Amino acid sequence: MKGILQKIMLWEGLLAGLILFGAYTVPTAGQTNPEARLAAGKIASEIQWVTLDELQELNKKEPRKVFIDIYATWCGPCKLMDKKTFADPSIVDYVNQNYYAVKLNGEGKKQVNIFGKSMTEAELAYAFQIKGYPSTVFMTEELKPYQPVAGYIPAKEFLRMLKQFNEG
Repeated sequence: MKGILQKIMLWEGLLAGLILFGAYTVPTAGQTNPEARLAAGKIASEIQWVTLDELQELNKKEPRKVFIDIYATWCGPCKLMDKKTFADPSIVDYVNQNYYAVKLNGEGKKQVNIFGKSMTEAELAYAFQIKGYPSTVFMTEELKPYQPVAGYIPAKEFLRMLKQFNEG
């Protein structure tokens, strides 16, 4: 009898775990649309990154400041920014409420369209005068870039920079 009860409890536990896992991992169709995510006004657990095309469309409807995270796939400090700085709840909340955030592979060959021109991600990084990774480019609501900030930036300092640029 004891063995049967253990098996029943094991199956109940597995079933409950699968139900919970499914509830938290199945995305709904609206979650892939950045405009719908932003309009939903939900507190997000991660930064709502947009593409350059999405940025330009969203900015026409609701102008905001912008920051572009320029990274390289091999870059350790870039991965640390993703893991620490960009995952910090205070950063996530502030960025999602006040900025459009874009990721750009500084060595990427993907074609992007910005400022009425088509170029590769690497060419855009060059145009921004990126000299190292990671680099952050802040832009005004009019999409005018400022001097890039190179290097890893801890969450506390990055939040200070975001607020200073947003209020300035």
